[in-house]
Amino acid sequence: MKRILGVIALSTLSVSAFAGYGAAGCGLGSLVFQDKGAVQQILAATTNGTSGSQTFGITTGTSNCDSPALLKTSKIESFVEANMVAVNNDIAKGSGDTISSISNVYGCKDSKKVGSTLQKNYKTIFPSNTASAKDVSANLENVMRSDLSSTCTASLK
Repeated sequence: MKRILGVIALSTLSVSAFAGYGAAGCGLGSLVFQDKGAVQQILAATTNGTSGSQTFGITTGTSNCDSPALLKTSKIESFVEANMVAVNNDIAKGSGDTISSISNVYGCKDSKKVGSTLQKNYKTIFPSNTASAKDVSANLENVMRSDLSSTCTASLK
């Protein structure tokens, strides 16, 4: 049995070495195992996964993880892409679940104000029926920055 486990472990390491593991990601593992070799990346990924430090680092912007501002932008873009029709409908009417979600991401306490502001800027946020999620989220970010930065706690630089 030990021999079988050893063979599986060796084959996994050899396959992963040829697969080009790349960065194991941010977290405690990236701080402890800074070497980019395949074995170090496996150890770093294992450390990140078992300690939960990667999740914490991503949330807080620590342990070699991106800053929360960058995460917020990618969260909004992912959110818009996954909910494009609902975001479009809710912004058009100035209320709804997606408006509440957007308000939460930006730290806005008054989702009604966010809804009315986004509704007033509907044509700016959705300039055409074929606007991409990336364009819509960038336009949304610009409206939030220009019209709501004083009322929301998230950084809107």
